[in-house]
Amino acid sequence: MRNFLTFIMCFASIAFAACDNDKLPEPVLDVVTDSDIIVFSASGGNVEIIVETNVADWTVVSNKDWCIVEKLDGKFSISCSLNENLEAAEDATVTVSARETSKIITVKQPGLTNLSENGTSNSYIVTQSGTYSFSANVIGNGAAGIIGGAVFHTNNPAIAPESAKLLWQDYFNNGAGLISSVKLDKTKTRVIFTTPQTFVHGNALIAVCDASDNILWSWHIWMPETEIISLNSETGYEIMNLNLGAITAERANPKNYGMLYQWGRKEPFPAAATLTGSTTTVGAPLYDMQGNGISIQNSSWTDLTNNNLIYAIQNPTVCLSNYAQYPTSRDWLKADKSENALWGNPNGNEKDSENNYINKGSKSCYDPCPVGWRVPPVDVFRNFATLNAYNMAYDISDFNIADMDNNGILDIADYNYGWVFKLGENVSSYFSAAARFDGQYAMLMGSVSGYWGTYWCNAPYNNNNGTSFVPLSFQVKNYNGSDGIAIMMFFNASRADAYSVRCIKE
Repeated sequence: MRNFLTFIMCFASIAFAACDNDKLPEPVLDVVTDSDIIVFSASGGNVEIIVETNVADWTVVSNKDWCIVEKLDGKFSISCSLNENLEAAEDATVTVSARETSKIITVKQPGLTNLSENGTSNSYIVTQSGTYSFSANVIGNGAAGIIGGAVFHTNNPAIAPESAKLLWQDYFNNGAGLISSVKLDKTKTRVIFTTPQTFVHGNALIAVCDASDNILWSWHIWMPETEIISLNSETGYEIMNLNLGAITAERANPKNYGMLYQWGRKEPFPAAATLTGSTTTVGAPLYDMQGNGISIQNSSWTDLTNNNLIYAIQNPTVCLSNYAQYPTSRDWLKADKSENALWGNPNGNEKDSENNYINKGSKSCYDPCPVGWRVPPVDVFRNFATLNAYNMAYDISDFNIADMDNNGILDIADYNYGWVFKLGENVSSYFSAAARFDGQYAMLMGSVSGYWGTYWCNAPYNNNNGTSFVPLSFQVKNYNGSDGIAIMMFFNASRADAYSVRCIKE
């Protein structure tokens, strides 16, 4: 009898429960999104999504640890942190449920943009906002770039960094600069950096350090506004359309000057921020991550202790003076440490009459140009003046320049803080007058920005006085500011001077 009563009571309970469920309204679930697929950047992010439902105890779950969800009042959030991998994260599925009704959202996160994917270099080009990475344990362009005599890293391109940091950036305003974060990844083999969502064009320098915070190597991050392309030249070279480090192709703009380099060094120094300069001109301002000013320093004018390659690498914001050994040696390296192979062409070779290299050598690990580019040989601008030999010309009619005002006359009116030189019959390029860092004083002071332009090549001069060839130099004013128009080709200059670089395709 008791078993029969128990059965009746259980049956009644089930019946009443069924009646209660019959009274519940049909679940309504609307997840308010523009798409069923959400894509975060490699740097991570957060998004909040509104949920419209008549079910109070709706749920939201993610099937991947990297994709974090949180239920909020009338909505939920999806978030993820930085993806330190070059590979995309495995897609996550976020399921929103209101009883038997559900909605599925797919969440994706790409891997980091790998700037060294096509090879390592001392300079990387970035053109839009994002999170980027590059190899941190290989110097320059790696083992292929180690050539020449007894130089630093003669046999081994590997380094073992413990940290990474921003050394300088040439823009900072309203609490933001060109780069918002820099770090070394968990494996300590890659540098990771992020630019703000509001992308700004400019230049920056990132370094990796050892456990004692000594700099092991540094890389130039170049963020140009103008697209970098190659221009065909009748000398047989494909020439970059901008100076290394220039931001714009616009004429008569100091952002066209680019960066300045002591011969054989990879470390960039800022040109003037103004179109014209004087004896008191200094380089464009630089900032750290917090917006504090960074100054380019000069080494001692009387002591050569620091005039060595290791010091130069560990101190990329120091311009090295040759004052203490000038004019016996005009190198920024101490005379007995001078090295002709620093930019990869110790014998000064160029192309032959059929535009074939007589022994091109290889791009060195100290070459400052980006992946796929290199410092040019000495004959790269051979056609910029109609001269019988490499020498100095004072007559503008000897200049192979464009008639910019279209008056049929080549004259000073065609000059605009630089000349537009003809590369070929239908190709020309603007070469700005960025002046120089004076090698003796290791300062921009004394340079007449806007009126002098000088460009390095990779060839050492054929003697031991610490000079290298300059394939192009021009001026429209002399040292005292008087008119002094000239173009000079194939002459030698102090390696301690910091001049412009116009890269060529490898």
